[in-house]
Amino acid sequence: MLSAEGIGLSRAGVTVLADAGLTVAEGEVVALLGPNGAGKTSLVECLEGFQRPQSGRIEVLGRDPWRAPGHWRARIGAVLQDCRIESELTVGEFTAMTRGYYPDPLPVQDVLAAVGLEGLQRRRVAKLSGGERRRLDIAMALIGRPELVFLDEPTTGLDAQARRDLWEMLHSLRTDGVAMLLTTHLLEEVEALADRVVILVRGRVRREGTVAGLRERSGLPARVGFLAPELTGGTRPPALSEAEYDAPTGRWTLTTDDPAEAVRRLSAAASREGFSLLDLAVRTPTFEDVYLDLLRSLEVAPR
Repeated sequence: MLSAEGIGLSRAGVTVLADAGLTVAEGEVVALLGPNGAGKTSLVECLEGFQRPQSGRIEVLGRDPWRAPGHWRARIGAVLQDCRIESELTVGEFTAMTRGYYPDPLPVQDVLAAVGLEGLQRRRVAKLSGGERRRLDIAMALIGRPELVFLDEPTTGLDAQARRDLWEMLHSLRTDGVAMLLTTHLLEEVEALADRVVILVRGRVRREGTVAGLRERSGLPARVGFLAPELTGGTRPPALSEAEYDAPTGRWTLTTDDPAEAVRRLSAAASREGFSLLDLAVRTPTFEDVYLDLLRSLEVAPR
C-alpha cells in the first residue's frame, strides 16, 4: 500500500528528514510518533504528495504521490488536524457535495451512521459541537471508500466514549483491508489501534516495531507493590532486602524483570516469615513509559 525509503528533505540548510522511511501494508495500522519538530508533518506531506522530497523513493498505491493523477487521490482519505468545512451548509448538504468528488462513494446515510451523525443531516455545520465536527471530518475521509487513510490526531475534541466508538470503527476498516497511517500524541490510542509503531526523532527513524516488541526491547522493569502491616522499613526479611519502603503509606515496592517469579518468592517468604501480603499489585511498563524512556535516552524533550 505504502512504501518510502531514504527520504531526505532540508530547508534553508537545516535537515528536516534524513534517510527516513516506513511501510504500511493492506489492512495495517502504523503509528508515526515523535516529539514536536521531529519531521512527522513533513514526512506525511511527502507521502501525501503535498511536498516533494529531495532524495529517496516513495510509492503509494503503486504511484509516486508527487506525480500521481487526480483520480489517484480518490483512493486516499485524510483526517487532518484542522479541517476546513463549509459551515453554512447542513451536514447532509456538505456530505452530498463531498460525495460528488468520488467515483464510487458511500451513501450519505451510511457514512453518517458510521460516525454517529445520522440524525443530524438537517443541522448546519456551524451549529455542530467540536466533537460532532470531528466526526464529520472523519466521515468525509471515509466517504470515497479509501484504500489508505491518513489520520492526524483523529480523536481531537472527542470525549472518552466517542473516542472508543471511533476506535471500533477504525478496527472495522482495518478488517476490511483499509491501510492507515496514524499520527497522535495519545499513546493510549497507539496501544488501542497500531499494529506497528515508527518513532521519528530529528528526521530519522530511531525505532520501529510492535508495541509489545518495543516494550520488550526497552528492558524497563516491572514494579510489584504491596502492604505488609507486620513489617516496617527497619525490619525486613531477606526477601525484601532490595525492596523500597514508603513510610507514609506503609507500601513496599520491588523492582524486577520477572514479576511472576517475584510474586512467587514474596508469597513463599510471607508464609515462611509470618507476614501478610495485602493490596498486591503488579505494574508492568506502559507504552508511555517505553516511549518517554526512549526519548530520554536520545536526550530529546518529549514535547
